[in-house]
Amino acid sequence: MPQIAYTLYIDDQPAPPELIDVIQRLEVEDHAEMADMVRLSVAIAIRDGCGSWNVVDENTFQRLTKLRVNVNVGSGKTEPLIEAYVIETNADFANQPGQSVLNVVAMEPTVKMNLKETVRPWPNMADSDIAEQIFGDYKFGTGNIDPTQPSRDENDHTEMQRGTDIQFLQTLAQRNGYEIYVELDPETGAVEGHFHRPRLQQSPQGVLSVNMGTATNVNSFHPRYDMLQPATAQAQNVDVHSSEPQSAQSDSQEDKPLGNAPTVPTGDPRQVLMSGTGLSDTGELQTAAQAEVDRSAFAITAEGEVNTVAYGAVLRAKRPVLVRGAGRQFSGAYYVERVLHSFTGEGYTQQFSLSRNAAGVSGQENFVYDGALHN
Repeated sequence: MPQIAYTLYIDDQPAPPELIDVIQRLEVEDHAEMADMVRLSVAIAIRDGCGSWNVVDENTFQRLTKLRVNVNVGSGKTEPLIEAYVIETNADFANQPGQSVLNVVAMEPTVKMNLKETVRPWPNMADSDIAEQIFGDYKFGTGNIDPTQPSRDENDHTEMQRGTDIQFLQTLAQRNGYEIYVELDPETGAVEGHFHRPRLQQSPQGVLSVNMGTATNVNSFHPRYDMLQPATAQAQNVDVHSSEPQSAQSDSQEDKPLGNAPTVPTGDPRQVLMSGTGLSDTGELQTAAQAEVDRSAFAITAEGEVNTVAYGAVLRAKRPVLVRGAGRQFSGAYYVERVLHSFTGEGYTQQFSLSRNAAGVSGQENFVYDGALHN
């Protein structure tokens, strides 16, 4: 049985043993579409003399205190799971000994990108150039930014930011069909900014085996196929200079299909008429329409829980994973949307949410290979 351990750092220093001893639960939520979070439940008690409470009155978790969580499973290398900053504390004071708890909530480094609203022009820059500059302002790595088109000439159009940096980047990412998030580099532990399409081409991080006897490594698996979610898209606007109508249409998904039967139907499809895009160039409208279709295509979803001991690794969001043993429709490659890592006195659990944009198996999956399956 592999040993499982986590390490908590507070302002870059290991948490003291007396604090670790009273942590009842530590949760890390790793999410592709929302901010990653850390949640701590800490047992608190009145000190001798009834003058104060441990932890609460030590001011350990002040506003924007930096937390970092590393995890290690078995003989594998230590993996940096998250860096986050405290945004909330709340307490449950009980009149029974041992039942009072301090709850701590912390958010990934994008919380610092959401503190200040601003109005700012971005002339002569493509969306990817803007993302690179904003990430650089926060000293985040910029090696995970995919280029976008076009680079706008300020004589024709100047992109205006109205809001916080992360809100602005989320708008740019959505219209390009990109993801926007920050993550710790697994090798260096440095914070890296990400602005790119979902990386469906990556090698799957592992294999989840459903109802396969001794090879089973999930405790539960609940897939769902919403057949009315996939859609085609149309977008229209008027060019501000020529007053000529501009239009775009997308009838099929562009992202790599994660199975042999793409979810966007070729007959009798659902159609979306996009509005309020703020885009007047045909090329940009086409990119936005394609992004809408690609998002809608992720209509097959699944939720479940990893048997961490059997899986023998850390499951991460924002990466592909393979599923086998779930029948022809639901077996195959998935994109991991969310993982809730929970550490308690009873062990380490990983609850997941997956999605895919196609049904079935493509034939390119390798369901048994080193590092993915340990049975």
